[in-house]
Amino acid sequence: MNGSDELPHLRKNPFSPMAVALIIDDVEDDFDAVDVTIPTDAARQAIAHLDGYLRAEPGAGTVLAVLGDYGTGKTHLAVRLVRHARKALDDPSRALYLEATAESFVELYRRFMQRLGRDGVRAQVSDYYADIVAESLQSTGLTEDTVEWLGSRSMEPQEVVERLGLMESALLRTVQDKLRQVTNNKDFGTALTLLLRPGFEHAVWSWLLGGAPDQVLVERGITAPIDTEVAALEAMGVFALLFGGRQRRFVLAVDELDKIFSADSRPQARTMAAFQTLLQVFAKAGACLVLCGLPEFRAVLSPAVRQRIPYTVTMSGLGHAQVREFVLRAQEAVTGVSALAPFTPETVRYLRDVAGGNTRNVVRLCHRVFRLVDDRANATGDPDVTATDEMVRQAARDLFGSLSADDLDGSVRRLLDANGWEYWRNHLLGSGEESMADFWITFPDRDGGCAVLVTESLLDNADVTTVMRRVSAVREAESDAEVVLVVNGVLADGVAIQLREPLGREPLVYSERTFADDFTALVGAAGIVLTGETAQDPVSALRQRMDQLSRQQSSIYGFIEQLAEHVDGVRTSSDRQFSAIGRQLALLVGSTPAREAADHRLPGEVERLFRAAADALEGLIQVDLMLNEAFDFAPATTQEAVHRRLRTPEFTDAAAKAVFLQKSVLAFRGAVADWYRSQGEPGSSVSPDAEDRLEQLCGIYDDIVEFLPLFDLDPLFGLPPWSARSGGLVADVNQTARRNQVHEALRNLSPRVRRAVLKASHSR
Repeated sequence: MNGSDELPHLRKNPFSPMAVALIIDDVEDDFDAVDVTIPTDAARQAIAHLDGYLRAEPGAGTVLAVLGDYGTGKTHLAVRLVRHARKALDDPSRALYLEATAESFVELYRRFMQRLGRDGVRAQVSDYYADIVAESLQSTGLTEDTVEWLGSRSMEPQEVVERLGLMESALLRTVQDKLRQVTNNKDFGTALTLLLRPGFEHAVWSWLLGGAPDQVLVERGITAPIDTEVAALEAMGVFALLFGGRQRRFVLAVDELDKIFSADSRPQARTMAAFQTLLQVFAKAGACLVLCGLPEFRAVLSPAVRQRIPYTVTMSGLGHAQVREFVLRAQEAVTGVSALAPFTPETVRYLRDVAGGNTRNVVRLCHRVFRLVDDRANATGDPDVTATDEMVRQAARDLFGSLSADDLDGSVRRLLDANGWEYWRNHLLGSGEESMADFWITFPDRDGGCAVLVTESLLDNADVTTVMRRVSAVREAESDAEVVLVVNGVLADGVAIQLREPLGREPLVYSERTFADDFTALVGAAGIVLTGETAQDPVSALRQRMDQLSRQQSSIYGFIEQLAEHVDGVRTSSDRQFSAIGRQLALLVGSTPAREAADHRLPGEVERLFRAAADALEGLIQVDLMLNEAFDFAPATTQEAVHRRLRTPEFTDAAAKAVFLQKSVLAFRGAVADWYRSQGEPGSSVSPDAEDRLEQLCGIYDDIVEFLPLFDLDPLFGLPPWSARSGGLVADVNQTARRNQVHEALRNLSPRVRRAVLKASHSR
């Protein structure tokens, strides 16, 4: 193939396909990393509150809540607040970002301790020790230089004590008393003091991470592990006092608190009281606590807790001017030129309306439209192709078709069954096809019914016309019908305004988080609005209510049967997997690849990052497991299940991309392992050229996965994993968890790998 046959090089896309904030994983993160930020009212308010805390007299703490829906920029703002605080503080370790990825405060506390780090905690304790040693030297007549060196931490307190022959035991007892006073906790005062003594660090740190206390701790009165919600919250308060003491600042941003505080998992009264105490402790310690989450997280809090949150910032959507500014800044950050092209002012406005101002959707649309422009330029040879409204619509349909038609159909049917409503699927109300309701719901004591109409994205006037023809046909056939319009995709702002009056209510846009509650409420309200029958006898009313309860009970029994089948299916699949694993292990023992693996070992944190990414993708596709089971003389039902998946284009396309993505991760890992092995003996420094090569490897990975965006894997999230394919509704419950696992493992993988590799290289 000659050079003219190759595809032209595509421009680097300045917009992130993930549209997620770059999380701060380490206090040594680059403060000046590319971070496109658009000033909004919410951001200005939050920064102002933080500056007020940082500029106030030491000792005054505060609590700030940042609330917003998915994709509105909460995480971006939280990270920005932490970076802002780090620049203002003399010690970057005093500003931390923490993501509540688990659903308990115990796990949140453990992540908090891991972020603080053993060395960081020990350094804080050592500061208290240094103060006490300095105070003891004031009356000894020693030179001021010695005291000054100690005060400036030019010398460690242990070194001073040893050189001057001071009584260490007496000083440590003073430290222990001081820490007990500061933390208001005897156990922590004892344990933290032991960090200063050789041989105790491992036992103390293990206990601080939630482990059972070692015998050396039990002998000193520490008998209970930190393994309950209340104990974890109390421990976080202790470290707020430790880090915020001595007239210093401490900023902690906790993101996604809605995973812990939600209506479905409302904390117990004791936990809520402990959380209230935590807020009080942060304020007392002179620390700043930033709480981020969905708007409903605050509603779950008790009134007493809400009173302890003096400031609340609510995220809102971007305006047209802000989206334009974002496009200019994003392109300038990558190309060095502040340019709107290939976008036009008109397409920017339309893109903002289609995205509804949602920050994440704006970024994702920009990324996809930019790629469509490049594809068009590549196909036509015209480098001056500009973005059009049609490209925006195409990008929106590609990105935001939330569910397949079958999946949405199943979700609606399950909700109708769960509420015991009587309904008909694809019910023709009149003579024309446009009068067909996707679901026609009737209510025993009401005239007419509720027509549920399902449509894809509504983006322009043509879409409005199509929907209104359906609505008119339904109402012409059934004058008493109430209409609920469900949008499986994107609803442009202008379209929503046009439909609000003729429908009598807002169209319902499918959202995995809120659809069940919103749909149930809308249908229930529609039933109430319908005209009721007169003079219904009590016996008939009772019979109708009993019929509804019977349908609900039948739905519950069906779910229980699915659960039982799911458990049986998992057990059978597990047996097959164990057999396959046994056979593979027998082949692997002593094999050449196994021996060579030792030559490609990576530092623990780097290996964990790669393993998490590869495992998340493998758990999503499970192609090897599916095919191995098929060839293991599986029953006909299993063979048919394999055929069904392979007959589905959405599955095969998404699975192919997932496999490519997995292979890319593994190839990236191999290249990084080769780079790491080439760095020579432990202790050798990393040369600038070596860092450049590592940066190039990360860039190669980023360029490859740009063509494999995670939203292309959405069909796989809609399917249960192969090992749980019989789970039905049970497997549906885990869709969000699977999506979160994949996104958390793969987002910003290359910068996280780069930081972990360089950190390990410098410390080995």
